[in-house]
Amino acid sequence: MIGIFAEKVICNSLVVLTDGCVVVEDEKIVDVGKKSELVKNYKFDDVLEGKIAMPGLIDAHMHSFQTPTKGKTCDKSLIKWLEEYIWPWEASLDKEKARACAELSYIEMVKSGTTCFSDFTSIKHTDEAFKFAEKLGVRANIGKTMMDENSPENLTETTKSSLKETERLIKKWHGKGILRYIITPRFDISCSDDLFYSAASLAKKYKVRIQTHAEENQEEVAAEQMYSSRNAIKTLETLQLMDENLILVHCIWLSESSKRKIIENNVNVVHCPGSNMMLASGVSKMPLEMNVALGSDVGAYYNFSMFEQMRLASLLQRVSNRNVGIIDHKKCFEMATVNGAKCLGLQDIGTIEKGKKADIVLLSNDYSLIPLNDSVAQVVYSCGREAVDSVVINGKIIMKNKKILTVNENKIMAHIRETV
Repeated sequence: MIGIFAEKVICNSLVVLTDGCVVVEDEKIVDVGKKSELVKNYKFDDVLEGKIAMPGLIDAHMHSFQTPTKGKTCDKSLIKWLEEYIWPWEASLDKEKARACAELSYIEMVKSGTTCFSDFTSIKHTDEAFKFAEKLGVRANIGKTMMDENSPENLTETTKSSLKETERLIKKWHGKGILRYIITPRFDISCSDDLFYSAASLAKKYKVRIQTHAEENQEEVAAEQMYSSRNAIKTLETLQLMDENLILVHCIWLSESSKRKIIENNVNVVHCPGSNMMLASGVSKMPLEMNVALGSDVGAYYNFSMFEQMRLASLLQRVSNRNVGIIDHKKCFEMATVNGAKCLGLQDIGTIEKGKKADIVLLSNDYSLIPLNDSVAQVVYSCGREAVDSVVINGKIIMKNKKILTVNENKIMAHIRETV
């Protein structure tokens, strides 16, 4: 049994306890309340103490295999960025590189307070990501990229081979511990109708989710019209993919009719403010009727800090709309926690409450939290990943006092430096 003591326990964006305690047994939260009361009722095998205890952050969209490109990709918009940097790197991937990419990404996320994520991996060597996620102990949703048309020759699959490998990975990894598979067509331009339709059939058969990029960039939208005379939302609607199991990433250049279809069909949207700014793709309009989660979108962005993405989400909307009240810190906190959980179909995480899975981050006595006034506002607007002290995932302590406990970090960093 673990006792987590904190000056403030952020249970959710609206409920904050002072001098609180979270009691964890096995993988679940069994009690939450005042420290002075709960220490009388429980005997703890381990204790974590800090300034703030909060739900683990959820990165609903990232690309582990792109991580080594950071620092090289800061001067292009989306299509040129893919053509000149990302696809050549992806084509060079072997098993060792894919493993190192997962190691580098997943350790950085844990150290940044991210306990759950959705990894849009390369078209190959996806097993390597699953293997390291299992070893590290993170709550991972992982899918291989699917591409069967209008793509570089060395990255184009046949429809049959793409579906066959996807099904193999689902059977091997989905539901293994806290690992889940997520079907991952890249975007409308690079995927045939047959691939999308068959992917939807696999999703229904195995009860897994589908993630895909949509309407990120104006060049992308123009290319969709050239190749198929319709936009991504119309394609997905035609193929009957528009439902609560679909995750659309970006959605910057949506028409009003597309927005209505997303809302009417309970489709999830992932907003990636950092990468949208970096690639100059545009400013996402985020109707509050949608379930909007947040993603780091590394490597279009340069680190995995969801603290930064919460902050950027708010500030970008404020300045683009010239309205300080358009989106507040509570809504941004929800995007990185409970909205992300809903997006990924994980209703048992995202908040700190009895019965939920214990995915909890403990923040230390960081300068950004002194004095501690509004803890949620300071997490969103002041705090950074350097404040993350300890991380619990599924009731297991993965990091304590800034030290990863489940793997040998020094050995892994040596492997990463040798490989990428």
